[in-house]
Amino acid sequence: MDIHKKALIMGQGQLAWMLETQGRKLGLDVLCFDHPLSNENLLETAKQFDAIAFESELYDAGQLNQKLKQTSRNCFPSLDCLAFLQDRKLQKQSLILSQLPTSPFWMIDSKDQLFQLIQDQKSLVAKKRQGGYDGYGTFILKSLTDAKKFVTENSNSFSEFIFEKFIPFQEERALQVARSRSGHIQFFPMVLTVQKDKKCFYVVGPLQTPKALAIKISRWLNRIDYVGVMGIEFFFVKGMYLINEVAPRVHNTGHHTLDSCHVDQFTMHWLCRFQDQLPKVELKAPAFVMLNLIGKSLKPVVFPKNLDGSLYWYKKSNRKGRKLGHINWVGKNKKALLKRALLNLKNWKL
Repeated sequence: MDIHKKALIMGQGQLAWMLETQGRKLGLDVLCFDHPLSNENLLETAKQFDAIAFESELYDAGQLNQKLKQTSRNCFPSLDCLAFLQDRKLQKQSLILSQLPTSPFWMIDSKDQLFQLIQDQKSLVAKKRQGGYDGYGTFILKSLTDAKKFVTENSNSFSEFIFEKFIPFQEERALQVARSRSGHIQFFPMVLTVQKDKKCFYVVGPLQTPKALAIKISRWLNRIDYVGVMGIEFFFVKGMYLINEVAPRVHNTGHHTLDSCHVDQFTMHWLCRFQDQLPKVELKAPAFVMLNLIGKSLKPVVFPKNLDGSLYWYKKSNRKGRKLGHINWVGKNKKALLKRALLNLKNWKL
């Protein structure tokens, strides 16, 4: 397949790098462009491209719309779609309207309302409506003391948060789903995700996506006319799924697809923009594991002498909490692969 088109990526992090790498394999001429809102020549730059993709949902879609003007039609997902998905209040309202399972939430405008709500619900999660990621902008309130501390730190910004019911989940799971410009939808396999210090530590799969859930998600994507790959994170509670987060982009929990599937999430993202029919998602092996390499210090990283698995290194300097790369393993048995991955991690000096 050779797509002779020009593509612009807003962002220059690891997701942009992988989008660029896979895009070039398709024949795309790709440019990664950081800090677009501060660039006066953004419109002139954007006019040169057939597609504009986003590494992150953190860009202000309203400001982008003003800067891009007539070229905004080349954005995927659309800026209108991006605008409401990057606002957790609007996102939750849309999920509920489409009868997708998610936790109850409230909007409040005073400390008295918050104190009453914490007494009624026992535990809450306050999330910034815009800009939060990897646990940033998220506050768990398990007592009146926690609520009072939150008020002290955020007394003038209640409207900037949604307040969700705290869910004592058994597991966290995730999947990626792709929708083309014509409405053709493909699901990547669901995975178990394990977090460490509010960041994805590893994923294991595949898990079966319930058919009824897939149908509801498909209807929702059609309703909002979403184009591209979307990452969806779930709480798994007593055999039921609750949508926790939605990311309108390729997602860390889908990095395994670079080795586990015949078409990866980054390639699929481009195909959503340039093709009506998407390739079928098929696994290369019965099991897979993806492990994130997360910095622990400022010291240079010491690589193992014998690398195991498929390493994707992001060429970043070491820093505590920074995602430096990931490793994929594919094989026949999930438990055996996970054991191999965790043993391998001990050989790294992060």
